[in-house]
Amino acid sequence: MLLGRFPAALACAAALAAPAPGQMVTLAEAVKPGDCAKYAVGLTVAGKMILTQDGQKNELKLAAAARHQFSERVLAVDGGMAKKTLRSYETAEAKAAAGPNEIARTLAADRRLVVARRSADGLFCYSPAGPLTREELDTVAEHFNPHCLAGLLPGKAVAVGDTWRLDAAATQAAGQFDELAKNDLAGKLDKVEGGKAQFSITGSAEGTENGAKVKLAVSAAGTFDVASARVVALTWKQADERGDGPVNPASQVEATVTLAREVLADAPKELDDAAAAAVPKDDAPLGPLAHLRYADPKGRYSLLHPREWHVTGQTDTHLILRLLEKGEFIAQATVTQWKKAAPGSHAAVADFKRTLADIPGWVPKGGLDDGEVPTAPGHWLYRVAAQGEMDGLPVVQAFHLLAGPQGDQLVVTFTATPEKQRAVGTRDLGLVNAIDFPSKK
Repeated sequence: MLLGRFPAALACAAALAAPAPGQMVTLAEAVKPGDCAKYAVGLTVAGKMILTQDGQKNELKLAAAARHQFSERVLAVDGGMAKKTLRSYETAEAKAAAGPNEIARTLAADRRLVVARRSADGLFCYSPAGPLTREELDTVAEHFNPHCLAGLLPGKAVAVGDTWRLDAAATQAAGQFDELAKNDLAGKLDKVEGGKAQFSITGSAEGTENGAKVKLAVSAAGTFDVASARVVALTWKQADERGDGPVNPASQVEATVTLAREVLADAPKELDDAAAAAVPKDDAPLGPLAHLRYADPKGRYSLLHPREWHVTGQTDTHLILRLLEKGEFIAQATVTQWKKAAPGSHAAVADFKRTLADIPGWVPKGGLDDGEVPTAPGHWLYRVAAQGEMDGLPVVQAFHLLAGPQGDQLVVTFTATPEKQRAVGTRDLGLVNAIDFPSKK
């Protein structure tokens, strides 16, 4: 009977797909532009956040979960791994709780097409549709980066029990480091069965992210499909210890990532040739696409700012941002609500200066700048900059009073040490001039 030959045929096919014990297996991915795959990535995090205030350390229980489903098309390759990809997100959501505080992040419907570009400075993500918010950027840039998958493999034929060291670029991408300082991650081929090669990755890595020192201890297990020559599944567990940084507190967490990958023979419509061709070239200026958008929760103003500025605090009347340059803290900006004036008017300069003289802890020593500054049509801007001391520490402060066409007013204060003032340059004016007020309703 024909049916009787099926088991023999299946056994023959399995023998071809699954190497015999001791046989060498090539664990390598030949990544090339145009490759497409679909991913499902899950994340769970549990641990603690460590806050330091006035020399006192307080611990908050930290828990988080995230889920991402997206299709990805490779646009460029470097070092055997994807360097630049175009992603179309079906699902992108993350939730976290630190003590009593909870946050939820997702992507706007018109920002679900994202370019992810890997470099020596880490991962850079943006949407061709327009600027992302910081929350949207974190949602797409902080999940496990599949660019690293090919780099987790030895890239050659190995036998069961063989080990290999992970490439630094792969470790940087997998660990989401801005800079990698130490890499002791190693892979091992554990077994080959049913056309699937099971491998593991263990070890530690150290580096920095947003200016904070990060130490990882990794224990991961992956599945490599011999027929398609692709990693199709990965469970990545890491113990994550982070020190205090300029924009994030210290933390100690255990994180588990689960990744499933489906190789696509054809690009989905969202990632077709036309969509790929519309992505800006690497040497093309991104302009506003490289910036982040911020909107005041009450709709009082909006801001399009370089992503080097990080929001670190927010109340009903204040917004605090910190400027980082390659992880180094440069300056702080505080946006403060000011009483509204009549449309087309602004506060008196004398009143503004009297308020500056009454700032607690501020002792000016010498003026640097004082006068009206050119700004956007319909807006008015006055700037007072001075050297002095803040709570006994030497600083340079620049105070900006900004008024909009309808009389909306903000005071934006920049604070830096004298040594860092040169690095600030004109970025204070750039941030102030990027503020916009709502038009008359």
